[in-house]
Amino acid sequence: MPPWIASKAVPAVWRRIPWKMVWTVSVWLASKGRDRVQQNLSEREQTEFWNLVKKSKGRPGNLAQRDRTRMKSIVGKVIRGG
Repeated sequence: MPPWIASKAVPAVWRRIPWKMVWTVSVWLASKGRDRVQQNLSEREQTEFWNLVKKSKGRPGNLAQRDRTRMKSIVGKVIRGG
């Protein structure tokens, strides 16, 4: 993972990250960061992450605002490592 993304993953800062960046990180995690997802999320959170990725069908606009907020929270947790 690029260090500049991890440095911006502090919870207070992460809320201000634009949705496009969150989506880019989500796509990266889905394709190359699977081990990071498994290490840093509980089984329930992993299931929720993968369901949101599937629900989007590769298009970030397919997610409702509530789903985007949840995705932002989950991705932030994956990046922060806890």
